[in-house]
Amino acid sequence: MSDFFSALSAVFIPLIFTAVLLYGLFRKAPVYDFFAEGVKEGLQSAVEVLPFIIAIFVGIRVFTASGAMELFQRLLGPIFGLLGVPEELLSLILLRPVSGSGSLVLAGEILQEFGPDSFLGRAASVMTGTCETVFYVLAVYFGVTAVKKSRHALWAGLAGYAAGIAASLWLC
Repeated sequence: MSDFFSALSAVFIPLIFTAVLLYGLFRKAPVYDFFAEGVKEGLQSAVEVLPFIIAIFVGIRVFTASGAMELFQRLLGPIFGLLGVPEELLSLILLRPVSGSGSLVLAGEILQEFGPDSFLGRAASVMTGTCETVFYVLAVYFGVTAVKKSRHALWAGLAGYAAGIAASLWLC
């Protein structure tokens, strides 16, 4: 079965691409023109989103390089400790709402150090897979759509994030 899925995954995208191309040709659609227009729209979308992505990455870098991350860990460590949250998960909990890729790196380090079958490894995996990057999403989505009043989006996102963290710890 594994060999079948490996073979299927190797040909899946070329098959879909070929099927769409053949369908377009069968319908006598200007396939190349549609493709070129799609590429143009995709590049325009990327250019619109890029400043917001750069801003959030610069903010993350400043936050970590300035020592603010360590300060937050020291300040919040005792509070999270009272709640039963291991201090090894604090950096992941603080970084996840801001950066998906940064939190993946931290989760990988936790998995390497403590193993995937440990409580910390399972909790880090569940948090990384289920908790949203709240600030990143708000910055990109509201920035691109030019929405000025996010209303309850931030607080709802943070409440969902907190629920995800609590559920991750409880389930693991």
